[in-house]
Amino acid sequence: MKNLVLLSILTIVFLISCSDEVHLAIDNPSEFSIEVFIDTLKYTVPPKDVVRLEIPKGEHQLTLENDNIIKHNFIHKAYMINPSFSEYLLSDEYYGPKMYKNSYTSKLTNKEVTFIGMTMEGNYKVISDVINEVTWDYGPRESIPKRIKIDEDKSYTSLIKAYDSDEFKELIMSTHSGEE
Repeated sequence: MKNLVLLSILTIVFLISCSDEVHLAIDNPSEFSIEVFIDTLKYTVPPKDVVRLEIPKGEHQLTLENDNIIKHNFIHKAYMINPSFSEYLLSDEYYGPKMYKNSYTSKLTNKEVTFIGMTMEGNYKVISDVINEVTWDYGPRESIPKRIKIDEDKSYTSLIKAYDSDEFKELIMSTHSGEE
């Protein structure tokens, strides 16, 4: 009897955790509104904004303003749709005491990337695809925290931030002017 109850509880937990929904964020870092069709539904994304929605997992069709049609099998939990073909910079941000920063940086894979015409070396990645699985913690135009609580069993942690070009330019300007 105990095994049957335990099996029932595990089955319910498993079914709840297996969502059939995919979270989409249609991002528009540009100065103009953008229209995107997902299957037969039209979405208008205002300038410098994001439209969030949920769709069922599986194959869907995106139609962009230039009439490009993209069919994609959405199988992961979350995606960012980039209908403007803009570049985004993914950056790993360190949180923790200075004494552990060398340990953190020694585990990173530094590479050279070019973003908005600037060549940088570090643990960066540039994305510009129309459909991007969300692998970051904070998206474009979402503020990354100055401080976070680190789990007791860890010395440090990191968060990944996706920057759009304007947001990154503002970060560079504020860093050079001493605001950060």
